[in-house]
Amino acid sequence: MKGDGRMERIVERAGGILKLSPNYVRRFYKDGGRLGLTKKPGGTFNPQTQLFISERWIASCVEAHNPHPIKGEGLSKVWLSRSQGEITLRELLHEFGDLLLGEKRNRAHNGEFRVLVKILDPAEPIVFHFHARDEDVWSYPEFFTGHRFGKDEAYFFLEAPKGVCPYTHLGLMPGVGEEELFAAIERGRDYLLELSPYYLQRTGEGYFTPAGVPHRPGTALCLEIQQPSDVYTLLETESDGRKMSPEQIHPGFPDLKTALRCLDFKTAQSPDLLERCRLTPEQVSETKQSGGQEWWIFPPTLTKKFSGKKLVVTGTFESVENDPYALLVWRGKGELNGKPIKAGDEFFVGYIAATKPHYFKRTGNDPLELFKLFPQTVE
Repeated sequence: MKGDGRMERIVERAGGILKLSPNYVRRFYKDGGRLGLTKKPGGTFNPQTQLFISERWIASCVEAHNPHPIKGEGLSKVWLSRSQGEITLRELLHEFGDLLLGEKRNRAHNGEFRVLVKILDPAEPIVFHFHARDEDVWSYPEFFTGHRFGKDEAYFFLEAPKGVCPYTHLGLMPGVGEEELFAAIERGRDYLLELSPYYLQRTGEGYFTPAGVPHRPGTALCLEIQQPSDVYTLLETESDGRKMSPEQIHPGFPDLKTALRCLDFKTAQSPDLLERCRLTPEQVSETKQSGGQEWWIFPPTLTKKFSGKKLVVTGTFESVENDPYALLVWRGKGELNGKPIKAGDEFFVGYIAATKPHYFKRTGNDPLELFKLFPQTVE
């Protein structure tokens, strides 16, 4: 592919705005039937792998880690042309990083788009679990083969049916130590959840979940933004009545007690954790126009690891950003630089497009709603 002039012309002809194919990923938890793949919850279950298709990954350059692995699962693909076919976004960024990421980001991040965006569609609360921190991944490379980052993450709860249990447990009650936690894990879910406070998943709001903090996400349809990593450790041994294997519960670790080294008990027991981590949209006054309005849903003051906006277009909206971004069209119909877009479409908006004026226009009866998701800050 290197030096392929035809490929470069295709990228330039697209103006740096690349349409991506929908990218669905298998997980151990039951899907809620809201991704358009099935008409009923759990309809994507594969009895051979014991997995469901319960997530859609957006502009992803991260491979999923699952039992019964599929090579390249999780990697978003770009349709180039009939002659060129599809190529992964990751490959394209490595080849044309200066154009699509910008020279500074391309050099600093080695051709990587360092963010992972997902839509989570759980029919049941996702089992209690936590994600390792950056320092854990770096300190214990023997347990994190193939991983380079921990996993801070944040959620925005989408307007859709919330499911049977729209409550998320986050953190631990003050004073809960490793022995008490492990004893509750062995006794089962009901005892485990007594050790953790919870919050309501409010539509149009969100929460930040620091790496190292245990949590049990509820059943609301959720837009998640996170570090580009797929590290996790489960604190429950069953999902939807099915026993999970040690490989699923503590991947990379010899046993669960060893994996608990990476749980951040201090942060998890902070008495103000729930209030401190709550996210409410903040209007972006600098970009307000007669044709639309933006809100920070994942503000850049939250972390340097990612950020994100919601954009509502009522007429024509001029957009200029400092960084490339993932774009998801959530509702409505419209145009992007004169080309039609509709609900469900996703794009990678490269540096050459993002940093100069590009235009969103509403063409349907309802407002055009979109999400713009940004990668890790370049230091």
